[in-house]
Amino acid sequence: MTIGEAVLQGTRLLEDGGTAAPRLTAEVLLAHALRRDRTYLYAHSNEELGEVGWIHFGRYLHERLKGKPTQYITKRQEFFGREFRVSPAVLIPRPETEHVVEAALKRIEPGCAVVDVGTGSGAIAITLALESQAHVFATDISATALKVAGENAG
Repeated sequence: MTIGEAVLQGTRLLEDGGTAAPRLTAEVLLAHALRRDRTYLYAHSNEELGEVGWIHFGRYLHERLKGKPTQYITKRQEFFGREFRVSPAVLIPRPETEHVVEAALKRIEPGCAVVDVGTGSGAIAITLALESQAHVFATDISATALKVAGENAG
């Protein structure tokens, strides 16, 4: 089976399973299985998919069809132009949350203190720290979430 055929087969499975954006999801999961970016799939669509890649892709498709979010499978989510690590210990940063960051940036003055309570992945705190000259503090009741945030701040 070629990479292109695998994308089509994965798309059909996800579509039949009622997954939103089945083609995009299939591409993201196959790229993750191959440890490549999505452009690789297009440039190498006629390349044979190896056994290990097929096994990983099949497992990821199964997890997605069982309802596991794509981001928890890939352990990644883009936020404000940066990639953040995510896990089931944290909420997945949502695109609409970027509006919160934009609104906060309009109010933050250089040197002021900002506290992100319930930081989770740290996406908001890290982004505010990188986009402003504020002193940003991230807190969370979950030690596991703080570990994820620390890795993202890393």
